[in-house]
Amino acid sequence: MTVSIGAKFGNSFERWFERHLRVLMLAPAMLVLLTLTIFPSIYMIVAAATRISPNPDLPWQFAGADNFLRLLTDEQFHVGLWNTLLFTVFAVGAEFLLGLGLALLLDRYIRRLNFLKTILMLPMMLPPVAVAITWKLIYEPQFGVLNEIMFRLGLPLQAWAGDVRLAMFSVIVADVWQWTPFMFLLMLAGLASLPDEPYEAAAIDGASAWRQFWDLTLPFLKPVIAIALLLRIMDALRLFDLVFILTGGGPADRTKTLSLYIYQVAYRFADPSYAAAISLFVLFTTVAFSTWFIKRMRLAD
Repeated sequence: MTVSIGAKFGNSFERWFERHLRVLMLAPAMLVLLTLTIFPSIYMIVAAATRISPNPDLPWQFAGADNFLRLLTDEQFHVGLWNTLLFTVFAVGAEFLLGLGLALLLDRYIRRLNFLKTILMLPMMLPPVAVAITWKLIYEPQFGVLNEIMFRLGLPLQAWAGDVRLAMFSVIVADVWQWTPFMFLLMLAGLASLPDEPYEAAAIDGASAWRQFWDLTLPFLKPVIAIALLLRIMDALRLFDLVFILTGGGPADRTKTLSLYIYQVAYRFADPSYAAAISLFVLFTTVAFSTWFIKRMRLAD
């Protein structure tokens, strides 16, 4: 009798385990997701709708939409928003054009030189902090490599990252140097997957190389281009480490981005509620842009 009860219990447990195996396998990942993503997001939403005092003994006060309304009149927020958009447009645009150009060059003319592909991808493998420190040394006004080259060429020396006119350009150059290989890698993978038959037919019809690129290559690469641009735009909108180390947001706030301003508001000005409101604005703006961009690409198809 005892053996029969144990066997029934074992069989029922085995059936229950098989039915819930998917849930059990997903449970650790869901726990990590809840801990590291969902809970902080809920906490940020609550913080944005309240007024948190720097004194931990004081209770939180409900603020409603006050923190979001501050965005309309905050000049520093407007500066950070403009700088972020400016950086995103020029940096991502340059990375896309350079990455596509290098991919076309290597795919068409120098396919066998695989070591060049490895060299081109090295900057992407470096930590952003290391890249920022490296370019900070390159831009150093007195002992930097760039000014040494300028001096030997007889050109006027520049402050680069410390110059109001050149600071944003300097940040963009450093970012382009690091992330052009990302665009190059995706474009090269897209080119490798293109079919040969349409190009052979176009060559027979007498289509020029430019015509083939415009009528065949770009349409075929459209999904890859969409993914590459979307990923890089989302990453550029939250630029922080490169600016933090290279310029600190200066000079005269010319390189202050929204992510850097969020950091300053939260830790330097001790206003985590307003920092949470700005973070939510960046999050919702990124999600809205991504949704619009994906729909546009689908309609274009």
